[in-house]
Amino acid sequence: MLLFYQLALSVLFSSLVAFTALFLRWLTPSGTVAAILSGTLIMVCGPWYSIFLIGFFFMSSGIISIAKRAIQPTEVSYVNKGSQRDLFQVLANILPSLIALCLYQFFQIDAFLLAYVAGIASCTADTWGSDIGVLSRKPPRHLLSGKRLAPGLSGGVSLLGTFASFTGSVLITAVYAVCVWLSGKSFLPRQLLLLIALGFFGSLIDSLLGATIQVRYQCPVCGQFTEKKKHHDQATKPVSGWTFITNEGVNLLSNLLIVVFAILLFS
Repeated sequence: MLLFYQLALSVLFSSLVAFTALFLRWLTPSGTVAAILSGTLIMVCGPWYSIFLIGFFFMSSGIISIAKRAIQPTEVSYVNKGSQRDLFQVLANILPSLIALCLYQFFQIDAFLLAYVAGIASCTADTWGSDIGVLSRKPPRHLLSGKRLAPGLSGGVSLLGTFASFTGSVLITAVYAVCVWLSGKSFLPRQLLLLIALGFFGSLIDSLLGATIQVRYQCPVCGQFTEKKKHHDQATKPVSGWTFITNEGVNLLSNLLIVVFAILLFS
């Protein structure tokens, strides 16, 4: 009976948050469904503060999106992702962390819980770096070649975006530390430093994969490099990367790598 009430409360709370995000245009309908299911699973499998970590990620990402729209009202036409997250974007960001949390519920090994935190820190760092980095006055540079890239294209880094990524990882780790302290439990400073590093490196891995294996197209009309299969109503031509690796695939892979690294480090 207790499990039933916990499940019902989890569904109710997750639905309230997800539909609020839908109303604010932070999520698409499919993204809302993914948020409800993942939020429910997080509340059932993890400690009480698990939902606050993922909530901080979504809330901060939504607020940054609103601020970005105010500063830059027109979304760039060559990037395949908009301000609303759909089913695949939600899962690409949090699925590895969800798996780690389910493993924690089953085995009760702290390494899995810390891997969950590292995964959330990674997707927060990447999202903050991408959304804030496009506002940089200086164009981003290709992570490997150093060539200038159009703002928003995967594989590019900027000083502003890098600082935003590091800040996002620090704040997620800080939220975790405060919640653990409020729970009356202790943590090692080394754990916090590793969580910050893992989150930040997750954003760098994402940029590295975006610069190497993510598919990139070129528009035959304007010559612009893009993540879209169509630009100016014309089919674009793949010029680099693997055609089956999209931005969502890169996000999923980078977050998965960080979660696995975290499990190995904290075991």
